[in-house]
Amino acid sequence: MPELLATSLPEYIAAGLKEVAQEQGFTEGLYRLESESGSNMGDGFVGQLLKVFIREADRELVVLCKLLPESEMRKQQGIPLFDRETEAYMQILPLLTKFQDEKALAKHLPRFDNVPRCYYAKTTLDKMESVIIMEDLRLQAYRMWDKANPVDFEHARLLMVTLGRLHALSFAIKDQQPEEFAKCRAFEDPMGKMLELDPTKGFEVMMAGMCRRAIETLDQHDNFRREKLKQIQDRCVQEIVACTDGKAAEPYAIVGHGDCWSNNMMFQYAEDNKTPSNIKLIDWQLSRYGSPVLDLVYFIFNCTDEEMRSHSYQRLLSIYYHSLSEHLHNLGGDVERQYPRIAFREQLKKFGRYGLVMSMMVLPIICTPNDELPDTDTAMEGFMNDMTNGNTNAELAYGTTEKAAIRYRKRMSGCIRDTIRYGYI
Repeated sequence: MPELLATSLPEYIAAGLKEVAQEQGFTEGLYRLESESGSNMGDGFVGQLLKVFIREADRELVVLCKLLPESEMRKQQGIPLFDRETEAYMQILPLLTKFQDEKALAKHLPRFDNVPRCYYAKTTLDKMESVIIMEDLRLQAYRMWDKANPVDFEHARLLMVTLGRLHALSFAIKDQQPEEFAKCRAFEDPMGKMLELDPTKGFEVMMAGMCRRAIETLDQHDNFRREKLKQIQDRCVQEIVACTDGKAAEPYAIVGHGDCWSNNMMFQYAEDNKTPSNIKLIDWQLSRYGSPVLDLVYFIFNCTDEEMRSHSYQRLLSIYYHSLSEHLHNLGGDVERQYPRIAFREQLKKFGRYGLVMSMMVLPIICTPNDELPDTDTAMEGFMNDMTNGNTNAELAYGTTEKAAIRYRKRMSGCIRDTIRYGYI
């Protein structure tokens, strides 16, 4: 049951809720706030959710407050990401959707409207404070896909269509309103900032360890693929930095979601309760200006499996490109001039390896059932302590249980085989 919010609610959260209540027409002094935990085990890895009920007489508004972790170490790691998500919700996404609205598209034409409503977002870096207040999509019957299972074709198809429309907005504004688009060009990869705050090179050590672990999913006699991966083992971080460099993707760089895996999207379903009818993209903490293919390969290599890719990889890419082409045309652009198919193929060759490198980090989490997930604070602090004590074999405790290890071995080895088969490494 919801509990009446304690008066000790931090001032910056209370101020945000007060602003939302006033904007939504609640009467100062008459409404009350009640709350309960807003997230389930395994839903989020960078923050925590507080579900808040704003109530007055017979009226109620339910919102989710996204907050920094309580752990000081994780708070420091998370604040740049919250700052990025605040900027995405308050500046970049409104810029994109405003452009779309001004086009006054005919009612029958599709739109990109696949973001939850954000009522308020504010991050204060020097005070290490952040709160993002948004609608609770679960009240509209949206739900997450079970991350432990590979996504099926219909869910993947819906995401490809959605990403095509999202990316089309950048191509259109970039061409038609270049001065406005300047804000998007400055939307550089937030991971770069985090790496600058990593003097111990802990992330590099972690990625090298994850690459070694990925290599061990291959058959012992698979020397060809093992050697391919060993070539990038000690430069995984450099590969990430190179792939996320917006300048390297020009003239085709766009604003992408940046963290396209199954926990960062929610689906609404048709009457059969199986076929997805709508999708919302959540958690914009890694959104960035970069190559359009980053969102595609991140999702496809992390959230589908080798079997699905064997018959549907090219099909999914075609669905994405058709959606982008169609929406760009509706916005007054021309895909053949702005992002011809040959350029799309070249971007895949240049940046496709990003999907593999990120899967080394994300697949262990995806393959761990929610009821087997370690406590995030404990896992991170244990890893950082190992790093501080000079343990170069330190690993995060994900994907290590028996069930998770079997899943990980199958999914990771398939990822490696496909990345090499497509010529990305």
